[in-house]
Amino acid sequence: MRHSNLGFRPGALWRRAKHFGRRTGPARALLAAAALAGCSTVGSRIRKKSAEFAALDPATQASLRRGEVAIGERPDLVYIALGAPDERLVRTTAKAPETVWIYRRDYQALTGSALAGYRREPVVDPQTNRTVAVIAAPAFVPVYEDRSEDRIRITFRDGKVVEIDRPKD
Repeated sequence: MRHSNLGFRPGALWRRAKHFGRRTGPARALLAAAALAGCSTVGSRIRKKSAEFAALDPATQASLRRGEVAIGERPDLVYIALGAPDERLVRTTAKAPETVWIYRRDYQALTGSALAGYRREPVVDPQTNRTVAVIAAPAFVPVYEDRSEDRIRITFRDGKVVEIDRPKD
């Protein structure tokens, strides 16, 4: 049986996917490198705030390197430990204005699958090993949803940490 030139031969989609990956592999690598170049690490934040970090006692330096913050710490120390927040809020209270730094975790969750279309699939006679028909089989793709959840909230009052909120595990 002769196949049409539409590219729906058995295995054609797989061959196309492999070819596509080869063409875009270097572009993906460059994109990932560019994204990581802008990432802030504890080491880069320590270098940026080296004077403040050098003035700290060794125990506080070790806790900041581990990404730990404590009540009473200043915003620059929280920045060294956790980096820039994803969101900043200003809250007005009876005591004094408060600043809240929110750190989030963004991820994609698999929510199901969706029909992407149909692919041609040959039906082979097992006795003659010949294609006797071509059927349209459904092709499904995974569906993901972007989600975000608070990882930690740090509340400052008068330039010091007064609250640390973490989700319960």
